[in-house]
Amino acid sequence: MAIPFTFRQLNYFVSVAQHGSISKAAEALHVSQPSVSIAIHQLESLLGQPLFQRHRGQGVSLTPRGEALLKEARQILTLSHNLLARLQQDDTEVEGQLVICCFRDIAPYYLPRLVSEFERRYPKITVVMQEQDLAGVSLALTQGKAELALSYALGLPQEVDTRVLDELPPYALLPANHRLAAEPMLSLAEIAKETLILQDMPLTREYFMSLFWHRDLQPSHIHTTASFEMQRGLVAHGHGVALSCTRPAGDQSYDGAPITCVPLNDDVPPQRVVLARSRQFPLSIPAQLFLDQVTNQNEKP
Repeated sequence: MAIPFTFRQLNYFVSVAQHGSISKAAEALHVSQPSVSIAIHQLESLLGQPLFQRHRGQGVSLTPRGEALLKEARQILTLSHNLLARLQQDDTEVEGQLVICCFRDIAPYYLPRLVSEFERRYPKITVVMQEQDLAGVSLALTQGKAELALSYALGLPQEVDTRVLDELPPYALLPANHRLAAEPMLSLAEIAKETLILQDMPLTREYFMSLFWHRDLQPSHIHTTASFEMQRGLVAHGHGVALSCTRPAGDQSYDGAPITCVPLNDDVPPQRVVLARSRQFPLSIPAQLFLDQVTNQNEKP
C-alpha cells in the first residue's frame, strides 16, 4: 500500500504548527504561501478533519487532531532526518533546523550567546528562537512546537528532562533614594510593607507571591505590569519595590534612572535556569549537538 502523504507535507505542517502562521512558515521554508496552504489542505482532506483553527488576522492554532498529528509527524521527521545526519562523517556538515523556546525574561542573558556559538560550529543548522512566558514554554514542549526550551525549572511538565545551566537567587529592587536602599540585606517582611511591582505573567506571578505566602506575609499594595522592563522602570522612578531573579549588567532603567539591588536574608532557594526537552519526542541530531555543546561549556572549570 502506497503511503498517502509525503515528507514534504509533514514538514510544511510541522512548520506551520511551530510558527502559528502559514505565511511565517512559508517564509521560514523559503517556499510560496500557496504551496504550504495546499499541503495543509491535502493533509486535512486525507484525514477528513481540520488540523488548524484559522483566526482572522491572528494566524492559526492546532485542533485536537492537529496536536496528535504534530507529535506523530515530529517523530517521523526526526527519525528520518537523524538517519540522513548519521551518514555525515563530519558533525559540522549536519543540516537541519532546531526550534528552541525560551522564557522571555532570561532569553537575552543566555540564548544569543549560546546560539551564536552553536551556529559558528554548525553553520548548516538553522536555529529558530521563540520567546514565551513560563506557561507558553511548557506548552511548546508538550505540544512539540519546540524541541528544546531554556527556562526556569518552574511549572515544567513531568515528562521533561532538564540540565541545569545556572542558579539565580531572588533579590530586591528599590529606587536608589529609597530608605532601605543602603541596607546590606533585606527580609521579605520588610518588602511586604512596601508597594510591590509584580510581573503579571503566569507562574512568574505565583512564584514571587509564594515567597510571601510561605511566610504568612502579604504585600500591603500590589501594582502589576506585563514586562520586566516596565517593572524596572517603575521601581527606578519610585512607584514601589520589586523582586526578581534576573539582573541586567547595569543597575538602571531604560531611561537611565538608577536602581539599587539588595540581596534577601531569607532562606529562599535559587531559581534554576535549565535546558529542557520532552521525553515524548525523539531527540534530533541538531538538538543533541546543542545539548552536548551547552553541557560541555558548563562542565569547563
